[in-house]
Amino acid sequence: MGRIRQFAPDDIPAVVALRRKAFRHSERPSADDLGAYLEEIFFRNPWRDEAIPSLIYANATGAIVGFIGVVPRPAMFQDQPIRVAVGTQLMVDPDSRGLVGVALVKAFLSGPQDLSFADLASDVSRRLWEALGGAVSLVQSLHWTQPLRPGRFHAGRLAQRLHARALAWALRPVSWAVDRLKARWPLAQGLLEAPLTPTLMAAHLPELLAHATLRPRYDKGSLRWLLDQLAATGKRGELHGVAARGVDGALVGWYLYYANAGGVGQVVQVAARRERAGDVLQCLFHHAWEQGVVALAGRVEPGLLAALGAQGALLSRDGPWVLLQSEHPELLAAIHSGDGFLSRLDGEWWMSF
Repeated sequence: MGRIRQFAPDDIPAVVALRRKAFRHSERPSADDLGAYLEEIFFRNPWRDEAIPSLIYANATGAIVGFIGVVPRPAMFQDQPIRVAVGTQLMVDPDSRGLVGVALVKAFLSGPQDLSFADLASDVSRRLWEALGGAVSLVQSLHWTQPLRPGRFHAGRLAQRLHARALAWALRPVSWAVDRLKARWPLAQGLLEAPLTPTLMAAHLPELLAHATLRPRYDKGSLRWLLDQLAATGKRGELHGVAARGVDGALVGWYLYYANAGGVGQVVQVAARRERAGDVLQCLFHHAWEQGVVALAGRVEPGLLAALGAQGALLSRDGPWVLLQSEHPELLAAIHSGDGFLSRLDGEWWMSF
């Protein structure tokens, strides 16, 4: 008979071995590097809460055969503080399939948090989550792509669909010529750009997202730690954070993204005053174009849908699922109605195991 208990630092070597057995891919080159990253994320994060721990499943002999990582995140709902628990890295020993995963997810969802959240869920995890009473955020499970150099983007997409990399090279002269005919992405009129800092984000998020019933709760210390984690993940490209201000100096919004020159850049977060979302996106597209990015991609946030549509962004449902669970119906209703803001910065997407 197995049992579930809290993940402890002494369990790290066993969880590293479990992950290397359960998953083929890892962004960490060695067991030591992965172990150090597990310790940093689950034991040194600035939001650690003993009441909302990561969990392991030990079998009858005491061997660890299952794990789910949990990172607590503070948030505000209807101007009241709440606790969000981000679930990540659900894994089960291939030799111990059965009810281990079910037991871990059930224990996680039964925690004292106000909202359980995951934004990198597979189809298997989605089915398990829903079977245990959780829900899918359908709109936030959509992903958008904005071609910035459409010739190169569509040539590469065609080659990928046909599994013919040589085709992309063959089409290169034509695609580059098409992109030269397209005017550069202009900066939104009347906006000035400046570096984005943790201090600015913590101080101004409440006013930028005053229209959102649910939003993250930031402070400069935890944001500094979080942005350091993002910047250390070099495989996605160079991290850029930019604040946009009006000519009167008033903050309009900001964006945070990875610039992958010659490829697709990933957008982490766009925060903006409701009436200026289109202008902030325009600044983002201009900045990424200047960095040589072929296209940008991100997860759909309801507050950006209209502005993305006006820019001609492409929508798809071919990525991971966003999953939710709460004992507070009004909290789930706010998210499903588009009245919440939880970006890639506020879930598990930014982690790099």
